[in-house]
Amino acid sequence: MSAKDDAVKKITESIDDVKKKAEPVIEEAKKKAGPVIEEAKKKAGPVIDEAKKKVGPAISDAKKKVGPAIDDAKKKAEPVIENAKKKAAPVIEEAKKKAAPVVKEVQKRTRPAADSVKKQAGKAAASAKKAGKGITDKVAELTSKSEIFIQYGDYEIKTEDMVGRVREAYLAEGHTPGDIREVQIYIKPSDRCAYYVINHRDTGKIEF
Repeated sequence: MSAKDDAVKKITESIDDVKKKAEPVIEEAKKKAGPVIEEAKKKAGPVIDEAKKKVGPAISDAKKKVGPAIDDAKKKAEPVIENAKKKAAPVIEEAKKKAAPVVKEVQKRTRPAADSVKKQAGKAAASAKKAGKGITDKVAELTSKSEIFIQYGDYEIKTEDMVGRVREAYLAEGHTPGDIREVQIYIKPSDRCAYYVINHRDTGKIEF
């Protein structure tokens, strides 16, 4: 260790030693000073309150005196403001006049684009209307009810009922609904029966 480092170490140790010795003294001083400070606060309280009472009217009086001065300043400023407005009005009008040709030119250049947008919007609206009508017609077509009857002699056959009877007859033979993929029915009124072919393979007939 160099002589410089040794000296620094000794100084640091001395400072630490002084701190340790000073701490009890400081704590003791705080304890003794506490009551004194509190007593000073108690005594100072009435003095501060009294000062506030005396200062209060002075502040109010100052406000009252300043109020008229502020109002007077406002009144004096109003003509100046009005005069500034009057002087500014011609400048504003002149700026508007100079800007008018520029605005018209901008409108002229942008009008074709605006007209094109309007035209495209009109076409889109027409297409949407047409598509909506097409959807409405298709829904009506799908949801409308149709029934077909075959009349022959003294009896009447409803084709929808015939489809149901064919399916029932096929299932009665031991088949399952999942086995049915295609059904062709040939109604022959003269024979009073309907012949059927299921899945292009199984055949049969049902009587009226």
